[in-house]
Amino acid sequence: MPSIRYDDHVAWSNYHLTLGARSAARPVPSMTIERLARIEAGDVAAQPGLARFAATAAPLMQHLATVRSDLGGRRPPGPAGMTGCSWSFSPVIGTPASQLACDGLSGAAGLDEGDRDPACTVAADRIALVSGGTRLRKLVDWGRPLGLTLMTSGTHLGATVAGSAGTASHGSRLGYGGIQNMVLGMHLITGATDHVWIERSSGPVLNAQGAARLEVAGARLRVVRDDDQFEDALVHLGSMGIVNGVAMEMVPIETFALLRRRATLDAAWLDDLAQGEFDRAAARLHCPVVPAFYEITLNPHAPFADEATHLMYVPRTASALLPPGDADIVRPADAIGLLGQWLTRSDATRPSAAGNALVGERDDPGGAVRRVLRRLLKDESSAFAYYRAIGKFEANSGPFDPEDPARPGYDWGALHGDEITGNTPGALYNASFAIPRDHLAAAIPAICRAVAHLEPSFVFSIRFVARPAGTLAFTRFEQNAVIEIDGLSGLICEVAAAGIDPSEPHAGEMLAALRALSTTLEKGAVAVRAALEAARIPSSMHWAKLGDLDKAKVQADFGHPADPESLIRRWRDTRDALLPEESRALFWNDHVVALGLLDRIGTAKR
Repeated sequence: MPSIRYDDHVAWSNYHLTLGARSAARPVPSMTIERLARIEAGDVAAQPGLARFAATAAPLMQHLATVRSDLGGRRPPGPAGMTGCSWSFSPVIGTPASQLACDGLSGAAGLDEGDRDPACTVAADRIALVSGGTRLRKLVDWGRPLGLTLMTSGTHLGATVAGSAGTASHGSRLGYGGIQNMVLGMHLITGATDHVWIERSSGPVLNAQGAARLEVAGARLRVVRDDDQFEDALVHLGSMGIVNGVAMEMVPIETFALLRRRATLDAAWLDDLAQGEFDRAAARLHCPVVPAFYEITLNPHAPFADEATHLMYVPRTASALLPPGDADIVRPADAIGLLGQWLTRSDATRPSAAGNALVGERDDPGGAVRRVLRRLLKDESSAFAYYRAIGKFEANSGPFDPEDPARPGYDWGALHGDEITGNTPGALYNASFAIPRDHLAAAIPAICRAVAHLEPSFVFSIRFVARPAGTLAFTRFEQNAVIEIDGLSGLICEVAAAGIDPSEPHAGEMLAALRALSTTLEKGAVAVRAALEAARIPSSMHWAKLGDLDKAKVQADFGHPADPESLIRRWRDTRDALLPEESRALFWNDHVVALGLLDRIGTAKR
């Protein structure tokens, strides 16, 4: 049966190594968790979905009883804390008093027709019952033999269902929202003897028989059917209980042709995108079919002079002659990961074996930092040029025929890798801004001007999200353009600097350059936010990423909690309705308090 294992005083790091502290004894940033819990539920992973949810609910409730006992004497009490794959850059995860690792909460199964509510708008064979700690890759692999897959995802499939939906992560597919849009119902463990099944009243999932399968002896199950409360709970930010499992809508597997081309953007192209004319964008790339997905990555220092990269998934009906395989797409974050690997190698910061100067001639244009950066980028002029060079982008010449049988075809799983940054933890700095799509043509020149003075160690990417679910989705506009900033992290620059021998030629110049580069991305994110505000372009920032999101920004976007009509007030009220009073001191973290989503927790009731 599922169980919880506890370890005391455990060093813990998030994947991106943005949380915690470093020391000489502990060079990798980490924090000490006083009591780290792990759920082990592999023995029920193959059970039917509702039976699996009931089986894992009992130890999770017992865990909450244990946490209440452990933290009850604290003033103020500490939060319980939950993590999945720990992909968040921001401190929306990471609680030093107590933390539950949910990666063992994994598994997927179909919904039995006999448990489906007759008013459900989705067929039973399209509904997956997925444990909250399940990685998206595992869900894709589960669905493939059934001919099912995800409607959308992040650019990588290593994130968990609960974490990605709960922060409104996206990919995204044109005309669609984020991962949370696929969620039809949620099973929340809200207390030591309380749990909730929540779904929309307009689209219920479980009938009475199905809900009864979630019953746990000695516990109270509430079935909540409410459209507004369901929207509030979708983007939960770890504050509405433990997401034990969800019902997710799957879609039939499709086949896509992969377009990777280089082409220079201009104002007319951005105008087309701002108006949602994706057919025109495809035509500019000589493709006759509207894509299902479109990502543009551009050089922030030359957005209209340098060839941008264009990545499209184009639907196709013809059978490919070649086996599907994996698309092996290099994303901007993956390229940064490769740079991170290179920076930590000793030969990245030493003169070549041939005795060539480390940083080039002294009259090399661009200044000392850019001379060093070119060395670190393997002689490319910018992080963007490096990404474009390794990303397998073709010239924009000749027709692109997605139906060509000689062209490989890929399903959704084959188009996405597993680990962001190519499994190089700590290499990436990433911030993400959502703006109304119709402001895109004004936003790109404004943010590029704002970062023109910074070193070219980062790229901008643009994706599109429509009609996102979730009251607190950061993609809060009906039609969104999401601008991603990917670049070298301060940590990886510091690690590279630590590997430089001071006696090496040009060591001083290298160290000075790496110090400058270590703060470039923080300055870039601040400059982007300021530029959007100066241009009066509405924006919001990703909850789980970097960029110095603060209370003033959050309350400007979602309203002040004292306003009974604000979205934050509504979200708080739903949280109070779902959580028993004694559990409200468990489900929070310092980050959501700092952002003004919740007030500081005062005392715990036992």
